[in-house]
Amino acid sequence: MLILTGLFWSSSGLSRPYHYINAAMSWPEAQSYCRERFTDLATVDSMDDVNRLVNKVDAGYSGSVWIGLKRGTQKQWSWSNGENTTSQYYNWASGQPNWDGDCVVIFSGFWHNMSCSYKRYFVCYKNDGYFFIQNAKIWTDARNYCRQYYTDLATIHNSEENDQVIMKVLSGWYIWFGLFLDSWEWSDQWDLRFRHWAAGQPLMSSGSGDCVGMSTTDSGRWAHYSCDLQQPFICYGDDKRKQIVRLKVTCKGKCALNDPSLQTAILNEISEKLKNMRLESDSKISWRKGGDGEAFHQENSHIVNLDNKCNGHP
Repeated sequence: MLILTGLFWSSSGLSRPYHYINAAMSWPEAQSYCRERFTDLATVDSMDDVNRLVNKVDAGYSGSVWIGLKRGTQKQWSWSNGENTTSQYYNWASGQPNWDGDCVVIFSGFWHNMSCSYKRYFVCYKNDGYFFIQNAKIWTDARNYCRQYYTDLATIHNSEENDQVIMKVLSGWYIWFGLFLDSWEWSDQWDLRFRHWAAGQPLMSSGSGDCVGMSTTDSGRWAHYSCDLQQPFICYGDDKRKQIVRLKVTCKGKCALNDPSLQTAILNEISEKLKNMRLESDSKISWRKGGDGEAFHQENSHIVNLDNKCNGHP
């Protein structure tokens, strides 16, 4: 058995690093700055990301900071927890949605869109279980409650889950769950729809602002402002820093890992995996070759038997 190791260059990290920029700029200026020096303005997927962003801001600053969210041109039904709705199950009642409201209730098993400002009971989820909360709240407050005490407002992916929710709730009542109509988009075109709006946000009135900032004092909640507002911001990514990653390959028999065509195939597979994980943008990866011009080198292998004697290379 041969064990070979090789090194490849990568200019993208294995996570989404955030960078607080203590310089007041408009949203477009901040976007250009982040794209030039990093990857883009900050994209946020979860409450863990929100907390990381808040902790990145200088302790002495108590205002708002730009993140990468901006008003888009199209609306899309989305889940409160940010899940992608590309292959979405819907169970709309007859005549629904009628676009008379951006949040969704379940009533007698069917879905109705409704103004988010109504106070309704709601359903949270945690560890694949649903929890009916008999405490009437507007949709955003219901979402915040679920995130504090459970995971989020309920998601419903199929008819079986729809039936499970029906069994949990009171018959004859309109009940909030996690579907809502969203018209905001990330600067880097990331398609997950996690949102963390402050109370009363987003405003629907014209002229209320098309760019989103994160509060550093209100648990990292978001509000939208005029894109011309000058304030600090948070970028993500670190494309300027090359990283070296050691790859170890084990194979039986003869290995031809220094064959250029095979190395290219391996790099292509690694690149595709990084893209699928959103860990690579426009960065390039390549093999780092040693002084002999080879990327892979055979390691000495030692086999230990029960007598604690080593076979193979000394």
